[in-house]
Amino acid sequence: MPIIEMKKVYILGHRQERGKIFNLLHDMGTVEILDVKSGQGWQEFQTLLEPAQPPEDISDLDARRSDIRFCLDFFQRHFPIRKSMIEQFTGSRLDLTPDQFKSHTENLDQVEAIHRACRQAEEKLVRIRNEETQSQNLIEDLRPWASLDLPLEEIETGQWAMMDLYIVPADQYGPLQEALTEKISEYCLDEVYSDDEEAYFFFSALAEEKEAIDELFRARAVTRVSFPDVTGTPSEIINALNDKLKKLKEERSAALSDVEELLVHRPMLMACYDYMDNEYDKQQAVSNLACTDNSFLLEGWVPVPVLGDLEVLISDQTETAVLASRDPEPGEDVPVLLHNTGPAEPYEVVTKLYSTPKRQELDPTPFMAPFFFLFFGICLSDAGYGILLGLLAFYLYRKLTLGDSGKQLLKLLMLGGISAFAFGILLGGYFGDLIDLPPLLFDPLKEPMTMLIAALAIGLFQVYFGMSLQAYRNIKGGKPWDALYDQGFWFIFLNGLILLIAGISPFGLWMTVGGAAGLVLTQGRSQSSIILKFFSGLLSLYNVTQYLSDVLSYSRLFALGLASVVIGMVVNSVGDLAAGSIIGYVIMVIILTIGHFFNMIISTLSSYVHTSRLQYLEFFNKFFEGGGRSFQPFRVKNNYVDIVEHEKS
Repeated sequence: MPIIEMKKVYILGHRQERGKIFNLLHDMGTVEILDVKSGQGWQEFQTLLEPAQPPEDISDLDARRSDIRFCLDFFQRHFPIRKSMIEQFTGSRLDLTPDQFKSHTENLDQVEAIHRACRQAEEKLVRIRNEETQSQNLIEDLRPWASLDLPLEEIETGQWAMMDLYIVPADQYGPLQEALTEKISEYCLDEVYSDDEEAYFFFSALAEEKEAIDELFRARAVTRVSFPDVTGTPSEIINALNDKLKKLKEERSAALSDVEELLVHRPMLMACYDYMDNEYDKQQAVSNLACTDNSFLLEGWVPVPVLGDLEVLISDQTETAVLASRDPEPGEDVPVLLHNTGPAEPYEVVTKLYSTPKRQELDPTPFMAPFFFLFFGICLSDAGYGILLGLLAFYLYRKLTLGDSGKQLLKLLMLGGISAFAFGILLGGYFGDLIDLPPLLFDPLKEPMTMLIAALAIGLFQVYFGMSLQAYRNIKGGKPWDALYDQGFWFIFLNGLILLIAGISPFGLWMTVGGAAGLVLTQGRSQSSIILKFFSGLLSLYNVTQYLSDVLSYSRLFALGLASVVIGMVVNSVGDLAAGSIIGYVIMVIILTIGHFFNMIISTLSSYVHTSRLQYLEFFNKFFEGGGRSFQPFRVKNNYVDIVEHEKS
């Protein structure tokens, strides 16, 4: 069964064995621990048990974990670990052997000193950054005044005279001069710098005329500029600030050199963080328990296939613990665990990206898998690309340490390579037209309508298959009439339309009319009045446009299949232009290698995205609701490191 059955389990044990049992469950990773207090049976236990409290030192554990995370984030900001595009996509982590992991976690006492050093370095770098920003901003503000020879501290308004620096819009500078000449008896106006937008000037006059001058300045949008707490001419200050920036740069380099010396501790911190994070989860999970002075009760969900192993583990490894299990009760929030096998298993990643099925729902993965395999190959449709993609995915699968989703994705790409290889042979695609071999079926470039009709026919079949699955769900759920009304009549109506349009059967008109009548009479059955039932049924016929849109969406198979071939042919044509000499052939090989690799990557991405879209929008919406809750077992979490048996060469 793709959806694994679950059992509710209760573990009752002595308080002294609580830590041991938690470690066993954590290492086994097959139990989803629930909050006992939120369960349906809590009222029965409430008189005998009380909620458990996390250990008092959990806050200290959380603080130390946060300190390690700060150090790792600090290192990553200034000395990031460079990952390849594939590693960024798959989330590759540091590989450590069990002995290496144990050795690192034994150095937890060093964390405090490393954290203190990182904090000090962070404070120093922040101070340097702030001073640099202030200096650079001040340099930019002073740059227009660089030609002013007057020290800035001497520019001030006194009892008898006023002097200041001002900025005015460039188009107002001339009118300002004229206004000052007309209304002010004595003044000095010295333009220091100007550009297309603004004019910068030094101005001085008698203090007794300040009120009239301020009025003129307001009318011309003149802005006063001041530079408090600086001394010297603008050019002197700019030079001093540039010298300061050089010193700050040297200071930053020295600080980063100190940080670089700390990088030797990064693997240890990564191991310690994972260790502390898992310990924190164990301590935090205690709050889900109920307890007495000497015992505790744990409640959770366990997949049925591993229940026996759990019972044996608890029996053999503990002295006081007792495990009991039962079937889920109606209304319980049961988690969902998918378990597809064989070729369908890699396609779970596609389903999970959409939604988790509900417990009583069909898992769409095994039904979707053949279509995904088929559509991916049609979109890529190149035998050469299929071989390269399959080999690349296989190499990465063997080389990288990945989680379940990463492994499933690479398996999916391996199968996609096989499908692309098969369709490349069928449609004659070998690195575009680099290898001239005839197709086994037809050439889509010469017979595009055949390709388009085939894509639409496959799409129509998948739409019908999705409707059939929903009909099966209705029948299995005890609603056979719903299967007839909601799927059966649509089958009749749509097939009738196809026969009627194609003109290949005299029954097309009768099927169309009969199907339409059935839909009009039944699609409004949930309405309260006869009039509403009729009009709801009549309006339901408009949904035929949705079915038409769904089928037409499959034309993207035709478009993408042609696109990958055409781009490959363009790459070959460009490569041919360079041929003709030894250097030309070398350039041709480079062009072909880069061009076809790029086309393979882009076409693979397009094949995955658009094939997924067809499943999500055109197939799943016919029978799949989703919205289930994924099974979340209490298990080891690997944030930064993976434990491997042997160090990789």
